[in-house]
Amino acid sequence: MKKILFSFLIFIVCGGTEVVEKPTTTTQQETTSTTQQETTSTTQQETTTSTILINVNVDASNFCKENPDHQQCQGYESENNEGYGNMQGSEEMPSNDSPPLLKNLLILNWGPYDSSSGISGDFEFRSELQLVFFDEFGRVHSAGTPGEYDNPTFEYKVPRDTLIYIPIDGIIDFFQFQPTTSYKQDDWELMIKPSRSSDWAVVIDHIVSISCDRSSREVCANPITINGEEIYSGMNVSAGDLLGYVGNYEDGEGGSVFGRTEISIGKYINAGNQRDFNNFCPTNYLDPTVKDSIRASIDQIMASYESWLGDSNFYNESNMVAPGCWYSEIYESQGKTTPTK
Repeated sequence: MKKILFSFLIFIVCGGTEVVEKPTTTTQQETTSTTQQETTSTTQQETTTSTILINVNVDASNFCKENPDHQQCQGYESENNEGYGNMQGSEEMPSNDSPPLLKNLLILNWGPYDSSSGISGDFEFRSELQLVFFDEFGRVHSAGTPGEYDNPTFEYKVPRDTLIYIPIDGIIDFFQFQPTTSYKQDDWELMIKPSRSSDWAVVIDHIVSISCDRSSREVCANPITINGEEIYSGMNVSAGDLLGYVGNYEDGEGGSVFGRTEISIGKYINAGNQRDFNNFCPTNYLDPTVKDSIRASIDQIMASYESWLGDSNFYNESNMVAPGCWYSEIYESQGKTTPTK
């Protein structure tokens, strides 16, 4: 995953300091992994997924004093230290240690599974697409390469016109359009926080505007709208609001029949002069009103895929700490992932 460049990366670019770029499975990123999970797959394609990288030290107060008209500084009040949420470098910023609880995992329709068609809700298992359609938290990506890392998200590969929804009540802290670089994107990413001062964040990577024609292969950079209103930093959103379509994906042969999207939940950690990000298993942070049903849906989608694939051990669910999760958390620092059971 994501994976993602947060708002403070904008500040780095503006300030002229070093930019930390998103790695993909083709980068030279060095990664540590303590997992013993087997990553053997019947697919032949390497999964291409970006990861969350946090390695910045930005003085948000100074930046906004020097750039008061910058859109990312709207609402920032340095005098009372109530910094705007996406100014991640301010150490004086108050934090909220209460994690948000997810009311959905972006996709609402998980099943039931129809074995005759290979369809389970919004998921379609298709033999001509050599994909992991549900890519679980902790699956090793780019195994055996310098870019090996543990996936810190739930990633879905589903039809391009699949709808996704806001997972928590909160505030949009940051968003940006991602043009295609080393792998297919041309879609949006955004971060939602439970409050402006919170260190917790839900990151959604790979979104396409609801106004785009998903039958077209043309790039559509239309802005994301929610309830007919174009999103902005500081916008209040509610769980269940329609966010848009899943983002873009290309298989190894340049096809784009399917799209993809990712969700992660985590918390910023102060580590010396940098801010790291600790990702947590999404199914351990579900709202009590939906916890049982969503966990059952994750179990069902994994079992359905294994049945379709003819490999009952593909996910090895018995070794998971929670449905869809090999680990309880995956700590990211300077491009390296460290998972913890």
